[in-house]
Amino acid sequence: IIIMTLEQKPYRAFRMLLYATALLIATIVAVTASTIEKENPWSSTTSTDPVLRLTVSNFQSTVFHSGKNGMVKFYQSWCGHSKRFKPIWDQLALEAHPSIFIANVDCGASAQNEICRSSYITTYPTLRYYVNGTEYDYTGSLAVETLREFIATTLVETCNPILDGNTCSDRAKRYANKWDGKDVVKIVGEIERLEKMMEKSESSTTAELRSWMRERRDVLKIIHGAKVATPTEAMQDRKARDGNSEEL
Repeated sequence: IIIMTLEQKPYRAFRMLLYATALLIATIVAVTASTIEKENPWSSTTSTDPVLRLTVSNFQSTVFHSGKNGMVKFYQSWCGHSKRFKPIWDQLALEAHPSIFIANVDCGASAQNEICRSSYITTYPTLRYYVNGTEYDYTGSLAVETLREFIATTLVETCNPILDGNTCSDRAKRYANKWDGKDVVKIVGEIERLEKMMEKSESSTTAELRSWMRERRDVLKIIHGAKVATPTEAMQDRKARDGNSEEL
């Protein structure tokens, strides 16, 4: 009996140690899961989510002081409209131009309640857009094409190689320099070609490629507008020659 008691003591201590360790691990897991759920109740929102998640710590700095234009979706995890709209919003975030932000505010998370209250959010999803640090209500259609066009024309800082080359990426600058020396007819033909490609490639190309096609088209439109508004050297030379012929 004495021998069994001595042998049982280490075993009993080891078993108690295992039990305490398991209890500690379970507590840590439960607390972590609870925190994650409070922060983000949508199980589909992961670290790979393309949409920027705004909280009380980064909301003001992002929408008012980042120097970028952008759009924010205010949503509730229980709202059917919010759930159905999520794939569209994710797609827009994937396609987003680097000069803008596409973001979420989860009004169902206790940490973000103050943002939604101070923004007077009463329906879900609500979209707001921000231009030069000023907030506006978005009241247009939630169709992906309508939103895509709105973002491209209202929020994106358009590359303008004529007025300010600093608004263009190095790739866009090279493209603009290549086409700036071409005549108007060729530029119009390339614009039409790109627009046809964009229509055909809606579901067969990557978001990055579609974005690059749109940027090239917009650059060409700006170059075309400048050429139409301002006589080219060739036109000036022709007018000069015509004038000299009349004098003779």
